[in-house]
Order: sequence, then C-alpha cells, then structure tokens
Amino acid sequence: MGGRGAMTPGRGPGSLSRDAGIYIPKYANAVNLPLEHRPELALSDSQFTRVIAMKRILDSTNAPLLRKLDSVQRLFRAGTPLFSSPSAARRDSLVDARSLVIETTGTVRDNIAAAREKAYALLSSTQLKKAQEFEEKAERAALAENQKGERASGTGAGVFGRPPTS
Repeated sequence: MGGRGAMTPGRGPGSLSRDAGIYIPKYANAVNLPLEHRPELALSDSQFTRVIAMKRILDSTNAPLLRKLDSVQRLFRAGTPLFSSPSAARRDSLVDARSLVIETTGTVRDNIAAAREKAYALLSSTQLKKAQEFEEKAERAALAENQKGERASGTGAGVFGRPPTS
C-alpha cells in the first residue's frame, strides 16, 4: 500500500503530474441575499415580490453565460494525467479558456451589479445597511473559496472577472 506519500498527489512513487484544468470562480449574488435573508431584513410582501421579479430577469440573463462557463469547465476538467508537457495547442487552448472565463465571469458580475442597484433601491436605509453586511460576508466567503480553488487547480490566476461593485 505504501505510506502517506504514495497517497498524496504529487508525491511518492507512481505520482503523476496532473493537468490544472479550468477553475470557475465563486461570487456572491447580491440579488439573492435579500431573498435568503427576508426575515432578518423584514421585507414587505411588495419588496419581496419585486426582488423576485428582478432575480428571475437576472437568472434568465445570466443562464446562457453560466452554461458557457460550465461547458468550458467540463471541457478542461482538472485531473487528467500528463505524461509529457502539454502541447502548444493545449497551452493556447487553456489560455483562451481562462480568458473566456474571466470575460464571462465579469459579464455575470456586471449583470448582478446592475440588478443589485435596482433591488437595493427598494430597501429602507436600515434594510440596506443589513443587506450590505450580508453581501460583505458573502463576498468574503466567495473570496476564500476562490483562493482555495486557485490553489487546488494550480491556476494561481489571482482575480477572476471584474471586482464586485459597491
């Protein structure tokens, strides 16, 4: 069976170097947060209904973009053993795919930011302050998840997409 080193990827006898693949970053969807925290925000029925309508429009807008990201991630799935250096075509494909992920994720974030502004405009000042606190917490969690994902995928790319807007 071998010791711990044999079971740890990248170490021990028989270890194979693995293709890093494509990592799709996590992000906070600020339009979902008021819905998830409706009781804490004390959303009225009218506010709730209007935010749900905005969420549906946002989901419809982002659906094709998210399908594109999912397809790219499946196409460049991590973990494929590499028996030699990747070909120039493979390296170019990975670069193109990572650029596509950054661009597409940025567009998704832009769409969320626009919908966020409309949703937050419905909130009272007290509700807005609480919603912003929930958003900050969700953004920190997404950032931590992305840092773990970058290390695991070996991309080390840093920032994905455009940064969230405030």
